[in-house]
Amino acid sequence: MNMEQNDYSYFSESCLHYGDDIYLLEENRAAKAKEFFPLVKGREIMVDKVVFLLCRNGSIDLRLNHHSLHIVPDSVLIVLPGMIVETLSVSDDISVLTLLLSERFTSSLNLGSSFRTSLSIRRQPLLTMPKGLGSAFLNIYGMVCGMLQQPSHPHLGRVLHLFFEAAFYGIGPYLIDIESQRVATAAELHTEQFLHLVEQHFRQQHSLDWYARQLNITPKRLSICVKQTSGRTTTEWIDQHRLLEADKLLRSGTLTVKEIASQLGFPNQSTFGTWFKRHTGSSPSRIER
Repeated sequence: MNMEQNDYSYFSESCLHYGDDIYLLEENRAAKAKEFFPLVKGREIMVDKVVFLLCRNGSIDLRLNHHSLHIVPDSVLIVLPGMIVETLSVSDDISVLTLLLSERFTSSLNLGSSFRTSLSIRRQPLLTMPKGLGSAFLNIYGMVCGMLQQPSHPHLGRVLHLFFEAAFYGIGPYLIDIESQRVATAAELHTEQFLHLVEQHFRQQHSLDWYARQLNITPKRLSICVKQTSGRTTTEWIDQHRLLEADKLLRSGTLTVKEIASQLGFPNQSTFGTWFKRHTGSSPSRIER
């Protein structure tokens, strides 16, 4: 998720973690986790880690990209980097376990190419776990917790890799089985493929024509599919990713406004400032750090 550096510093002190690659958040153990994904009503964020959230009690309503999801006990939400999450409501009795994994860590795992395919997760991000698989998730979580409490273990990194490889291979076939039960429409597929491209290229590619060419369809067809399926236009999706990234970079204080404008593909600082103020009502220089 897009968090400022001090957010991760808090987790380093209050939650079990392995560098910046693995964070374990247990709502009952770290009360301040409620300030972060996805437990703040009305908050919209762009995720920058792979997230596995197991709901143990209560419920959450949210929108993940164009999916409206109702999360209840024994369901697992899987969120991939670049996806946009908007929390709509959270029950007072919520209790969740959350794993946050960096892309660097997940890409280093020894996984088959079939599991690397993310489209099935994008189409089916919320799973109702069968009893056995839910227990396996809890066991993996417990084992990782145990290992993270032994930071001096000589093979900690290797053991963590093996744990997560086992977990992903255990969940992978279930994802494929769920996906085989539902045939997506062409419009849904085009929308998911478009969003995947936006997540990778929104900083420099802002043209509908460019995205349509990558998908080998006409701009008009892509525009209709995305609006019909997600309720947002292609431009709104691209702008939303750029706005969330701009807000994160501005609040971090590590780059100048001119540098941020360049990173987000604007020709100059003035153009970026005008665009930002049109969408937010504030100039970039007035964002609190």
